[in-house]
Amino acid sequence: MNDSGKQFDGILDDYFERLLADVPTFAVVSGGLAEGEGRLGRADAAFHKRREAARQKTLQRLDQISPGTLSKEQHLDRLALRTQLLRETEDFSRNRHEIDPGGAEQILSILFHELQRADDEPERAAANLRRLLKQVPGFLEGAGETLKTPEPVWLKIMEETVSGAESLLGGVRKVLEASNPRPQDDAMIASTQKALEGYRDHASSLPPAPDGSFALGAAGMQRRVRDELGLDYTLGQIEALAVAEADRVGGLLQKACAAFGRNKSAEEIISTLRSEWHPGQPLLELYRTETTRIASAFKQAGAVTFPKGDELEVRPVPEFLRSLIPTAAYSQPGAFAKRQRGIFWVNDLSLTKESAAEKLAEQQQHFGMSLTCAHEAYPGHHLQFVTANQHPRRWRRLFAHAVFYEGWTLWCEQMMMDLQIDSSPWLPVQQLHDALWRCHRILVDLRLQTGRYSHAQATRHLQKHIGFTPARASADVNWYTGQPGVPMSYWLGRLEVARLHAKLVQGRGWEVQRFNDWLLSFGTIPQAWIEKYGLD
Repeated sequence: MNDSGKQFDGILDDYFERLLADVPTFAVVSGGLAEGEGRLGRADAAFHKRREAARQKTLQRLDQISPGTLSKEQHLDRLALRTQLLRETEDFSRNRHEIDPGGAEQILSILFHELQRADDEPERAAANLRRLLKQVPGFLEGAGETLKTPEPVWLKIMEETVSGAESLLGGVRKVLEASNPRPQDDAMIASTQKALEGYRDHASSLPPAPDGSFALGAAGMQRRVRDELGLDYTLGQIEALAVAEADRVGGLLQKACAAFGRNKSAEEIISTLRSEWHPGQPLLELYRTETTRIASAFKQAGAVTFPKGDELEVRPVPEFLRSLIPTAAYSQPGAFAKRQRGIFWVNDLSLTKESAAEKLAEQQQHFGMSLTCAHEAYPGHHLQFVTANQHPRRWRRLFAHAVFYEGWTLWCEQMMMDLQIDSSPWLPVQQLHDALWRCHRILVDLRLQTGRYSHAQATRHLQKHIGFTPARASADVNWYTGQPGVPMSYWLGRLEVARLHAKLVQGRGWEVQRFNDWLLSFGTIPQAWIEKYGLD
């Protein structure tokens, strides 16, 4: 390696080692590193200034590197690091830390992570939980001092988050009670609840930011499309593409629905099919069977190489987490964890019901689970993240661009249909309806972040075009407001994979397995970067 290459790798080392030290919760959740366990770090003004200084220093050092001397793999890390630095600097410059009351969510997220650990390592989880609980009041005090004018939508989300804290803290209490309970446990849990409520009350007492302050703006959104998604499209072109895709996918959906009778909407068809579906066996057992079946079918089809040494466990959601996890969810292993085990959680709320009718109604919420299994497990999120965690360039494992990991999972759903791994007649309706939702996500994301849509207008858009209930549409938009560029990444990422498939499989004659393995081998970064630096 030449001197510039060594200098560049030194910049990466310095930045990420400092980041992992400054943000121990990131080291634990994303990195899987034990040295961050039981530590919250800080969220006060001094912390934000220190992190911004580290970003600016790293950007200056990057500007002194001649890109002509870097390897192709280093170029990919260069793009990914610069993108991360610019996104965080952009958020700092617009004072997001002063309008985002996210302190409560940070607390509950790390406690939730330890609760998931408790199923395997109860003593370790209990020790970490006790250490974390002691630090909560100080952490939230610093976060509260940083907050100046909370954004109204984010304030409402925070208030709902705090209202649900009692359930999660109940889970914490159960873990501590099962692991050598101590007299101070109840006091620490009560202190945490009080600190969360105090943070909520403090945030609610502050003058709110103007409505729509979550919006990134056209210039910021254009930069994220270019850098984080790797696309050279203007915002106008993104919108034109989304409208065209919504029309195209909508037309395909109408044809798929026609097989079930005239003048029936996708929502009506799916609702009817769901009501007619009877699992016939316990949901957990069915998920395990279906996950194994789908993985075996993809292996037999030779569609993608499966990682070695990984583990995937399909588990029931613990009782104390049932209110916090949807029908199914996936927890990925840390980037540097020796044990690359993912958890596919199944939330079977039928276990909480008494009558047979109520139990069946809850079970039927899992209708269409084959798509869920392919998306979350094999060859979806689990296979993709475990493969990324094996990348020889250490820091590549920490980059995670939604345009890749969500584009990949939608590609997996398409492959399941193309390979007839599930040939159920209802599958095209379900898959195309979900695809149409992702197309409209592009429009909503774009219009929200450029100020063309209010929260209410975005909610009505999803109700009108996707058939969502007001509550579901509002919850979806809540998430969009805080993640500019991510909602649009799903379908744009899916289109990027399809574009490369046409170029390499249809155009150059690559086998599908070669294509998928090549795509996955670079980690979780935009497909356009992979195309630029990963092709001969």
